[in-house]
Amino acid sequence: MAETTVGRGVLKGIVKLLIILGAGFAVYFVLRGVLAPPTAEGYRFFPVIGSRDWIWVIAQTHLDFAAFVLGVPIFAVTMEFMGWKKADPRLDRVAYDFAKLFTLAYTLTAFMGAIFMASLPLLYPKFISYMMRILGYTWWLYLGVMFAEVVICYLYFYSWKRMMNRKGLHVFIGVLLNLFGVFILLITSVWVGFMTTPAGVTKTGRLVSRWATIHTHMWLPLSLHRFVANIVFGAGIAAAYAAYRFITAKTPEEKAYYDWMGYTSAIISIGASLLLPGVGYLLGVEIYSFNEQQGIQLMGGFFAWLWVMQAILIGAILFFINYYLWISLHKMPGGERYFRQVKYLFIVVLLGYVAWITPHDVALSLSEARRMGAYHPVLGKLGLMAAKNTAVILSYMATFLSFAIFRRSNKEPTVAWAKGGQALRGLIIALSTAGVLFLGVMGYMVSDAVRVSVLSPIQFGLFFGAILVLFLLDSFMYRNAKIIGEPRWGQMPERSQYALIAITVTFTWLMGELGYMRAGARQYWHVYGIMMNNAPDNYLPTAGVASIIVTITTVLFLVMVSFVFWSTMRLEKFAEKRRTGL
Repeated sequence: MAETTVGRGVLKGIVKLLIILGAGFAVYFVLRGVLAPPTAEGYRFFPVIGSRDWIWVIAQTHLDFAAFVLGVPIFAVTMEFMGWKKADPRLDRVAYDFAKLFTLAYTLTAFMGAIFMASLPLLYPKFISYMMRILGYTWWLYLGVMFAEVVICYLYFYSWKRMMNRKGLHVFIGVLLNLFGVFILLITSVWVGFMTTPAGVTKTGRLVSRWATIHTHMWLPLSLHRFVANIVFGAGIAAAYAAYRFITAKTPEEKAYYDWMGYTSAIISIGASLLLPGVGYLLGVEIYSFNEQQGIQLMGGFFAWLWVMQAILIGAILFFINYYLWISLHKMPGGERYFRQVKYLFIVVLLGYVAWITPHDVALSLSEARRMGAYHPVLGKLGLMAAKNTAVILSYMATFLSFAIFRRSNKEPTVAWAKGGQALRGLIIALSTAGVLFLGVMGYMVSDAVRVSVLSPIQFGLFFGAILVLFLLDSFMYRNAKIIGEPRWGQMPERSQYALIAITVTFTWLMGELGYMRAGARQYWHVYGIMMNNAPDNYLPTAGVASIIVTITTVLFLVMVSFVFWSTMRLEKFAEKRRTGL
């Protein structure tokens, strides 16, 4: 019976995928018959909203789901492995709950991907024809890997109960699923990397080296950035799902379980988010090293105010994260000892936020400009990257300390060197903070090249080195620590759960904004410096228009994710009725 269930589940997945791919081809041929023939420049035009905005909405929604189905399986397989090794059924239950989520989400991911893949050659035939000549084999590889990934996904989910006594094999299937997901990420990053930082072709676009078209400046840093961001996003989706289930739970037992689930997901998301500034900076450096003009276009100029908007969004995410951690201290016995420290961390995050969102220049009247100059004599200096990098690092440092406080809030160290360890801890925090501030001030006194290539990497190195040393120090100092009391799971106010949901909503919007800026860095090129974009709608929309479209994609994605949540809950109720016979 179990083998039949597994076989039916995998077959169901294959049938779903074939239907979705068929729907994509149907969309292609129907629209091809409805739309006008391509122009001499090689473009067709989508009705009402235009080709660019149609591709924008479909591509971003597909990418959001792709991040979902890459990040959540990593989280689920990790939980299953830990549950297997620790013999903890609660971890296994969490993993299974999230397997139900991403198994259903794969269908929507493939559906949006089929529409996207059908729309591109239809609306941009000349551009896609060129991309197929250069990287066509990767497109077919992408389809093959996607097909295999869906099959493995359904095998992983439907074989769960059958392999309860063969956890090693089942975890291996989960690892294989994640490897295929990473492979898909690497393939899609090849396309974006070639379009933005092309290599392996002549100035006229003729192919010289296939490996060089893959291994562009942007490929590996973009892949690393997307991989980390997808873990943050996937764990955030998991935390939002747990928060929703916590809010709608009817019994204390359910609230306790979903509180713990949300906490576990949030901690993974928070921990991975600490890596994002560093890998994001690495991506920016690679774009600058490829073409300084493109780097300037991306980091300033037209996009300058969007970076201020990005700072507002990331600052909001940091506040939501810290708020959740601070309010979680109330459920930790002994957590009240750290309430006073929270105030100082709040001040650090707030000051970092203020420095981060301060623009370099503002709109001034002629009389104001004559009195003050082009920039404010004091606040204008906060608009430079030397100040913003420093503000970002210190804000993330404060967030890490919030996490560290929560992690040890119900423990007391028992090692003989506890007092010395606490003093060492304070010294590390003080020295790393002073070092970051000193290098930030030095950034005003050196050239941009020195700041970008020398000082900023050292700043990030100090940050990552400090949090690594602090994490290891706490791990040794609190080993075999005295437990003051176990966490009171489920005893959290509902507003804490809304903070988890807000993190996911804000991060989704942020992904859309950054996607627009990354694509906009190419300006009027399909392939930067190689193939020009001559479409009539080839222009950079204003920040207001871009924000509206990003908001549309965010709402569309969240509505579809809500459908995944609702469907999962309905399937649980249906399975419970079948089990009980009611």
